[in-house]
Amino acid sequence: MAHIFEVLPNDAEIEALTTPRNRQAAKALQHRREVRRRLDDCLERLQLRRALDLDEDESF
Repeated sequence: MAHIFEVLPNDAEIEALTTPRNRQAAKALQHRREVRRRLDDCLERLQLRRALDLDEDESF
C-alpha cells in the first residue's frame, strides 16, 4: 500500500510566511488554521485507533 505524506506547516511557519494584507486574507488564513487543526485532530485519533488495534466500526 502506498503512503502519501504531505508536510503541513505549523502556525509559527504560517505566521512567518504570510501576513494578511486585508480582512479577506486574514479570514482565509484563519480558515486554513482551523482546517489544519481539524486534520491534526483527525490524524491523532487515527493513530490512537491504530495503536489500540481498534476496528473501523468500533467507537470509543
